[in-house]
Amino acid sequence: MKKHFIYLAFPLAVVLSSCNVGPSEAEEKASLENKVLGIHDEAMVRMGDIYKLRRQLRTLRDTLEKQPQADSTALPALQQELDGLNRADAVMMQWMHQYKAPDSLQHQEAVAYLQQELVKIERVQTVMDSTISAAKQTISRYEQQK
Repeated sequence: MKKHFIYLAFPLAVVLSSCNVGPSEAEEKASLENKVLGIHDEAMVRMGDIYKLRRQLRTLRDTLEKQPQADSTALPALQQELDGLNRADAVMMQWMHQYKAPDSLQHQEAVAYLQQELVKIERVQTVMDSTISAAKQTISRYEQQK
C-alpha cells in the first residue's frame, strides 16, 4: 500500500509544483502594460504644468522686453526654457502617437514591445521633469526683475 501511495504521490507532487511557478503570461503582460500606462498617466498630469509654465514664461518675457533696464541675459534664458518645454511637449506627443497597445502580438513579442515602451516613456518622463524643474528655477530667478 505504501508503495502505491509513493508512486501516486510523486507524480502528483511534480504536477502541482509545476503549476503557478510565477506569474501567468497574461499577468506579466498586464503588469508591464500597467507600468507603461501608469507612467504615461503621471506624465499627462505634468503636461498641465508644462502649459502653465509656458504661459508664465511668455508673460515674463513680454514684461521684461518692455523694460529698458532688464537684464540682457534674461530674454535668451527665458526663450531657452520655452524651447525646452516645447521639446518636452513634443516628445510626449510623439510617444503617444507611436504607442500601440500590443493586443494582437504573441506573448513574447508583447512583453518585448512593452519593455521597450517602458524605457521610452521613462525617458519622456525624465525629459519632462528636468525641463519643468529648470523652467521653475528660471521663472523664480527672473520674476524679481518685473
